[in-house]
Amino acid sequence: MLRIKPTLLVAALTATSLAQANDIQINGFMNVTVGVSSNDEIEVDGYDESMSATNNSVVGLQFLKQVNDSTSATVQLVARGADEFNTQASWAYITYSFDENTDFRMGRLRTPLYHYSDFLEVGYAYNWVTPSSIIYLQSNLSSLNGLDLTRRFSFQSFDNYVQVYAGRYNGPLYAGGEEYATDLPSYGIVMGSTFNDFSGRISYHDATLSLDLDPTGTRGLDQLLAGAVAAETFDVIPGLSAEKFEVDHSKTKYYQTSFSYDNGSTSAIVEYTYLDHETDAFNNSAAYMIGGAQRFGEATIHLTYVATEDELESGPSGILQKNLESKENSIILGARFDYDTGTAFKIEAERHNEELTAGAKGSVGVIYRAGFSLVF
Repeated sequence: MLRIKPTLLVAALTATSLAQANDIQINGFMNVTVGVSSNDEIEVDGYDESMSATNNSVVGLQFLKQVNDSTSATVQLVARGADEFNTQASWAYITYSFDENTDFRMGRLRTPLYHYSDFLEVGYAYNWVTPSSIIYLQSNLSSLNGLDLTRRFSFQSFDNYVQVYAGRYNGPLYAGGEEYATDLPSYGIVMGSTFNDFSGRISYHDATLSLDLDPTGTRGLDQLLAGAVAAETFDVIPGLSAEKFEVDHSKTKYYQTSFSYDNGSTSAIVEYTYLDHETDAFNNSAAYMIGGAQRFGEATIHLTYVATEDELESGPSGILQKNLESKENSIILGARFDYDTGTAFKIEAERHNEELTAGAKGSVGVIYRAGFSLVF
């Protein structure tokens, strides 16, 4: 549930490196996962009552070439079961180091949205079989094309860093199980600090969102926009403005903060996120996670509670937004077994409660998952 301390993870990856041909360091990771749902009516990572061995399975290879003392090149190729194992470049960037504490990167980068963003798909780095999709949304948005600057520094007993970035995502965005072509230029700042076994992180992200909405279309957001236009035209909802439901070039802001503790045997984490949309086509939403884990030799037991809830606009817009209102939570109980170097076997059960989905009462079900996570 809590990620392995970065120093330990880097050591594991380095120790199990595949090869160093022509000074190119090659590392890899793999998650092979099976899962099944007790209820077809709930929607979690695409699981249903038929067992799936692809939804959360992923394999990746990372290549690092130190070109000279100041410049390196990094490429990470990832194949995800949810995408029929088509290979994509999650990372493809050049790093220029001004000094040992200041790095400038340019290319395809990991979007630093979450506490676990840097290790989002390296299952060995945390205890869950897979991070909860309630808080870790839109995995396809996890990379962008752009640049960032990171500065590391110490203050008394605190090790700190500040990261600023700017970039753009062009690709699919999924809402209600439907796909929309998306243009998302964004920028943000991340600040983190570590003190002994404690660490904290806070971040702010600002994006401009454009989608291929069509009021004559059949997708959910198409129909929402068409409904807003009709409601304004025929005064179905007095005072409603259809203009507020337009998406093109609308601002979206994302806030995140997290605190964690890890002494090697006992760990805990709290993470909170808030998504604020300028357009009323999307509901604002808050999500949080509270979890803990205890290690017993090679075994680790973990328990996590995750919840999210939409916040509706007041007045006429809120009346229409209720048609897409969502409120859900999950309790995840699991175990991890580190039975050999660089390998872990995991099992977990997630009780998922859809209190509200698309404005209607949802269902309750349990997702069962098991899998292996490796680094090599």
